Amino acid sequence: MTYGIIGALEEEVALVREKMTDVAERELYGRTFYTGRIGKKEIVLVCCGIGKVNAALFANAVIREFHADAVINAGIAGAVAPGIGVMDVVISTEAAFHDQSPIMEKYYPYKKFFEADPALVRLCCRACGELPLHGRYLCGRIVTGDVFVNDRAVKQDLIERFAPSCTEMEGAAIAHASYVNGTPFLIIRTMSDSADDDADTAYDNFIEAAARQSASIVLKMLELAEEEN
Repeated sequence: MTYGIIGALEEEVALVREKMTDVAERELYGRTFYTGRIGKKEIVLVCCGIGKVNAALFANAVIREFHADAVINAGIAGAVAPGIGVMDVVISTEAAFHDQSPIMEKYYPYKKFFEADPALVRLCCRACGELPLHGRYLCGRIVTGDVFVNDRAVKQDLIERFAPSCTEMEGAAIAHASYVNGTPFLIIRTMSDSADDDADTAYDNFIEAAARQSASIVLKMLELAEEEN
């Protein structure tokens, strides 16, 4: 089984790349794809860049060009739901775009919410339960848009329209690409900020720690998956 692992930022993929063995590189669409192993698991890793178009393009490449059997998107996000704080982890149950018109539900692929793979969700919960996280973990809805949310009013609007756990800029696009390819997916996000008026400062302070924590969860998932087999 080949796992496709996608991060938008270098900080989100660095730890996974460090742990890979038998690494080969391939340039495609202006980015470097890394193939190799972690333990006995086959891996394809890419830093896709920020935003929905980048995310969908590289998710499709991971699936179609590198034949990933499952896609994991790991990185950082802004906490939205009350009670979720910086360094808490959200494991996706489903993902949605928050910046498109409701009319899009009438057109292909006719989905408001893209459901994460239940087996990957369970595996991620196990991984989180065995790691010394710098926060708690929970399963919840993730919303995606081409905007960094740093405004309390925008955050409140997201709460009223979607009741999400967190918001970011790639997850639903990766979920969308995975869905149309019939490929299981999961999104893992550690909170770098609270998607409010102080988000810019918090982001700068926590980006590295939050990204590394999400990557460590991916590594633990791969370890547990190997034990299961």
